[in-house]
Amino acid sequence: MRRKCLSLIFAALLLPSMASAQTLATDMGPASDVTRYLLDSGLLMIGGLAGLVAIAGFALRDIGLSRTLNAPAVCLRTIGAVALSAFAFWLSGYHLLFSIETNGFLGEFRPWSPIDDEPAALGYSAGAFWFFHMVLAAFGTMIVSSAVSERVRLWPFLFFAFIWSVLIYPITASWIWGGGYFASEWSFHDIGGAAAIHVAAGAAGLAAVMVVGPRNGRYSQGPGRPAVSTALPLSAFGTLLAVTALTVVIAGLSGSYSNVEAAISLGILFSNAMIAMAGGSLAAMVLTQTVYKRTGLVSAMTGAIAGIVSISAEPFGPAVWQAAMIGAVGGVIVTVTPPFFDRYRIDDAGLAVPTHLLCGLWGVLIAFWVNEDVWLRGQLLSIAAIAGFSFAMSLLIWVALKYTIGVRSISLEEQASPNNANG
Repeated sequence: MRRKCLSLIFAALLLPSMASAQTLATDMGPASDVTRYLLDSGLLMIGGLAGLVAIAGFALRDIGLSRTLNAPAVCLRTIGAVALSAFAFWLSGYHLLFSIETNGFLGEFRPWSPIDDEPAALGYSAGAFWFFHMVLAAFGTMIVSSAVSERVRLWPFLFFAFIWSVLIYPITASWIWGGGYFASEWSFHDIGGAAAIHVAAGAAGLAAVMVVGPRNGRYSQGPGRPAVSTALPLSAFGTLLAVTALTVVIAGLSGSYSNVEAAISLGILFSNAMIAMAGGSLAAMVLTQTVYKRTGLVSAMTGAIAGIVSISAEPFGPAVWQAAMIGAVGGVIVTVTPPFFDRYRIDDAGLAVPTHLLCGLWGVLIAFWVNEDVWLRGQLLSIAAIAGFSFAMSLLIWVALKYTIGVRSISLEEQASPNNANG
C-alpha cells in the first residue's frame, strides 16, 4: 500500500514536467533566418577546422610509421600541400566544383571571390563554405602523401597536390556535390565523401605508388619486409585525432544544424560513426590475433579509420548493428588486402589504398542496403567513373613528372654513404 502511494506521488510530480516538455517540443517553431545562418555557417567553419585537424592527425600517423630522418619531409609535404591547395582551390577549384551545369561534366575555370550580397538566400557564409571545401581538397593530398611516404621528392609531390586541388578533385566532386551528371542522372548517393574524397584520393594514391615505386629495401628480403617504425604511440595519437576529426567533417557535409530534425540526425551520425570505428578496429584486432597469434597496433589503427570511411557514404541510414557490421567489414578489408599488394610489390606506406580506395568503394556500394532510395546500378557506374578518372589523370601526371624532373628522393642509405656529395 505504501509503495502504491509513493508511486502515485511521484507520478503526480512527474506528469507536469513531462507535459511541459511535450508542450515545448510541440510548440517549438523553426529557427529564425539569422539563427539558421549562424548555425549553418558555424558548422561549416567547425567542419573545416576539423579537416585541418584530420590532416595533422594523418601527418602524425605517417611520422610515427616512418623512420626518423623522414619526419621533416612528412611535415614539409603536409604544410606545402595545404598551402598550395588553398591557392589552387581559390584559383579555379571552387567554380569547377560548384559552377557546373545540371547533368554536366565540367564547371567554370575562374577564381573564387566571396559574394554575400544575399545571405538569407544563400543560407550560410560564402567564405565558410569555401574554407570547408578547400580543406577537403587539401585532405585528399594528404592521402596521396601517406601512400608515397619515405621516397617521394618534395616539389614533384607539391606540383601534383596543386593539380589535384585545382583540377582532379573539383571535377570528380562536382559530379556528386555540384549537381553534375552522376548526381542528377544516376542519383549517386554519397553524403560524407566516401567517393568524392576517399575513393578519388585512394585511386590517385594507387597511381602514385605504381609510378614512384617501392621504398629501398622494402622487398629485398622477401615480400612485405616491414619498415622500422620509430614512434607508434605517436601514430596512435594521430589516428585518434584523425577519426574524431573525420566524424566532424562528415557532420559538416550533412549540410545543416539549424533545426530539431538536423540535430537528431547529427546525433545518429556521431553514434553510427563511433560504432563503425569500433567495429573496424575490433575486427582488425581479432583477425590479426587469429591469423598471426598477436594483435597488431598498425592494423587496429588502420581498422579504426577504415570504419569511419566505410560508413561515410550513408551515415544516417544504418541501425546500430548495421553500422557495426559495415565498420567491421572495413576492418577486415584493411587487414587482408595489404599482403596482396605486397605480392605485386605495390608499396603503400600508409595503407592508403586499402583504407581509402577499397573501404570507400565498400561504403558506397553498401549504402543501398541501409537506404532504400539508393540505386545500386547508379552507385556502381558512378564509382567506376570517379575512380577511373582520378586514377587515369593521376597516373598521367606522375608519369610526366617521373620522366621530366624525377619523383624519387635520395634514400636513407644514399644519404648515409660517404660517396654522396649531399650526405
